[in-house]
Amino acid sequence: MNGVPGDVEMPIGEHLKELRLRMMTAAIPIVIITAVAFLYSGRLLQIIWKQTVPVPMTVYAPMELIITRLTLSLVVALFIGIPLVVYEGFMFVGKGLYAKEKLFFLKIVPFSFILFIAGAAIAYFIAVPLVFKYTILYSIGVASPQISVINTINTIITLVIGFGLVFQFPLILIFAIKTGLVKSESLAGQRKIIYGALLAFAFFVSPDPSAISELLVAALLVVLFELSLVVARFF
Repeated sequence: MNGVPGDVEMPIGEHLKELRLRMMTAAIPIVIITAVAFLYSGRLLQIIWKQTVPVPMTVYAPMELIITRLTLSLVVALFIGIPLVVYEGFMFVGKGLYAKEKLFFLKIVPFSFILFIAGAAIAYFIAVPLVFKYTILYSIGVASPQISVINTINTIITLVIGFGLVFQFPLILIFAIKTGLVKSESLAGQRKIIYGALLAFAFFVSPDPSAISELLVAALLVVLFELSLVVARFF
């Protein structure tokens, strides 16, 4: 069996050493960025809170604020360090890829990042403020709203990451169409069924009990579905 041109067979031990080195190369900067981000995490937390939550910050445990700041710092570090992780991963597996596979990877990864950032931005600037504004205003008059910092930040992170992952849907759909797993004509002819499935999926993955984010996710999935059908014709 012919291998990939330029690929050299190596012992499994050498592969593991290279994998360990590349993992450390990606992990050390993430740890450093986390430490630096923690120094500014208090100010960042205040900015996020002012942007998304219309009530004062409240903590219910001595370590809650510190844990929240650490969580926020780690998320920032991972967001900044993901390109390095992807690069190291590509350099590790790239030796065993054919030229067409490398080209496909180089095309799809930047597009994936753009889609993720677009989904995260919609979540942060639209979905999250709507969710908290609606749920908090709904409780006013019945109870005095006081929100846990760590639970709120975890919800925001979940929504932002969730929307970013939802925006990967066009890539999955286009890949399925181009590999012959499904046909665009069949998908187009079953829109009502697919719309219902997307709505059910949105309610399943979204953590918002007010149903605002679920409906927004469902609407975005429908738009992305139609966009994917168009893009698949020219991809």
